[in-house]
Amino acid sequence: MRFVERLAVVGMAAASLGAEAPLFVHGQRYAMGTMFDIAIYHPARAPADRAIEAALAEIVRLDHVLSHYDADSDLSRLVRSGRGRLVSVDPALYDALSQSLEISRRSGGSFDVTIGPLVRLWEAAQARGRMPSAEAIAKAKRCIGYQQVRLVGPDRVQLDSDCLSIDFGGIGKGYAVERAMRILEGAGIEHAVINAGQSSIAAIGHPPDRAGWLVTAGPSGSGLDEIELRDSSLSTSRQARVPLGSGEPGYGGIIDPPRGRPVESSTTVVVRAASAAHADALSTTLVLLSIDEGKRLLEGFPRASALWISEDGKVLARHRDVDATPVKR
Repeated sequence: MRFVERLAVVGMAAASLGAEAPLFVHGQRYAMGTMFDIAIYHPARAPADRAIEAALAEIVRLDHVLSHYDADSDLSRLVRSGRGRLVSVDPALYDALSQSLEISRRSGGSFDVTIGPLVRLWEAAQARGRMPSAEAIAKAKRCIGYQQVRLVGPDRVQLDSDCLSIDFGGIGKGYAVERAMRILEGAGIEHAVINAGQSSIAAIGHPPDRAGWLVTAGPSGSGLDEIELRDSSLSTSRQARVPLGSGEPGYGGIIDPPRGRPVESSTTVVVRAASAAHADALSTTLVLLSIDEGKRLLEGFPRASALWISEDGKVLARHRDVDATPVKR
C-alpha cells in the first residue's frame, strides 16, 4: 500500500474513535527530486496546518540552499566564490557541510561530500549512453577530497581547490527531513511522520491506534515491508541501475570515491538512527562498504543500527537491534 493511501486509511480509523480523537492532518510538497509527505495528529487543525506549511516551506528553501543543479543556489554561489577564500554562507549550508564532513572523516572518505565532479561525469555518461574514459575518471578524482573544505564558525567556508564541487545527494533529503521535524516539534507537534520518497523517514510519537507510524523499510519479501517507527529516523539505500548502452555496465547513482565508479552492489541497506541526516548518510555509505567494514563504522555511532538485505529479500546481516519488527495484522 502506498504511503499516502496508508495515511488516509489510518486517518479514517482515527476518526472512527470518536469526537475526542486528535485530528489527522496531511500535507506534501515536491522538492529535491522527490515528494515529501508530512502527516500529524493534533487536537486542532489550524495550528497543525500552519506547522506543516512551515515545515514544507523549509524543505523547499533547503532545496534552493543545497542544490547543485540550481545556478542561483547558495551552494552554487559558494562553489563559484569560495575557491581559495573564506565566504559567509547560509547557516543551513554551513550545518549541512559540517555534518557531511563529519561522516566523510569518520568513514575515511568512503562518504565524500565533494563527490560532485564524479557525479557530473557519470550523469553525462548516462546522457551519452557510454562509459567515461579512464582519463576522464582520473581527472574528476583529482578534484575530490573532503579535506579541501575548510569551515570557520559560525558561517564561513573556504574551498581549497580550483575544481572541487559539492554534492549533497547522499545526505540532503535526510538533512531536510531532520530540519522539518525540528520545526514541527517547535510548533508543539508531538505526533508526526515525515517521508521523503521512502528513502528518508523520521517519526515522533505515534498514531492514536498504534505504537508507531507504519512505514515501508526493506524491499518486498524481506519481512520489513511495513514496520512501526517511533521517535527515530530510518533511511534505505540501494544502488539503482540505469543502462548506458548495449553491452555497457549500468550507471548507478552511488559512486565509490576511491574507485571513481558507481559501486557494484545489489544489497539494500536500512539504517535506523536518532538523526535523519546521519541515517541518510550512513545508509549511502554502507552500500559502498563490505558488511564487516560497515559494522566497524557503525561502532562509532552508538545510536545507529543497520540491516543488510539481499536482492531476493533475505537479511544478510544486522548490526544492533533495529527494533524493526514486522507489523502483525
